Amino acid sequence: MMNRARIEALSDGVFAIVMTLLIIDIKVPQLAQPESGRELMGHLWQAWPLFRSFYISFAILAMYWIAHHAMFHHIAKYVNKTTIFLNIVFLCFISLIPFSAHLIGAYPLNEIAVAVYGANVIVIGAVQCLMMRVTLADKQILHEGVDRQLVWQITMRMLLPPAFAVLGIIAGFYHSSISFFLFAFPVVFNILSGSLNFLESRKS
Repeated sequence: MMNRARIEALSDGVFAIVMTLLIIDIKVPQLAQPESGRELMGHLWQAWPLFRSFYISFAILAMYWIAHHAMFHHIAKYVNKTTIFLNIVFLCFISLIPFSAHLIGAYPLNEIAVAVYGANVIVIGAVQCLMMRVTLADKQILHEGVDRQLVWQITMRMLLPPAFAVLGIIAGFYHSSISFFLFAFPVVFNILSGSLNFLESRKS
């Protein structure tokens, strides 16, 4: 068994770098007439899909980071080899988000770009949920007296982004604007206090 501090430090570092890299692909426009407000507004409007994918991706990454922190802070006292391996896979697909975010920002009407982005979100959520299951199955690495209601709450928040990403991929073949809405919608449940109280109470 390994102390969880090292895996948390690595994960925090990867999240920090990836969340910063999201903005790198959004460049300041080069204007033919630097004094022209209309030209600048035109360029900024053209860049809107990139900004949209940036904000959605940043929020999704924040949700995954919060769930990751909660799992290692409240659930796991140590980590085993399987958890370490799954965390590396998890971080691998986290690191892919800047690419898939730029892809969907550059080609917002392309259903394949939407599907690639959604698949990236789905794999991250699936690996994180598997990591939770592996942690819960090994009693040696669990905190004493783990609150099962808390486990349910954390797991539910892990499942929201991939669940809505599946819907987003399907919607991408009809209207991409709906896809962006669905990708962003799980963030609401983490912003609004008590938004999941009903579902969480069903497990208690």
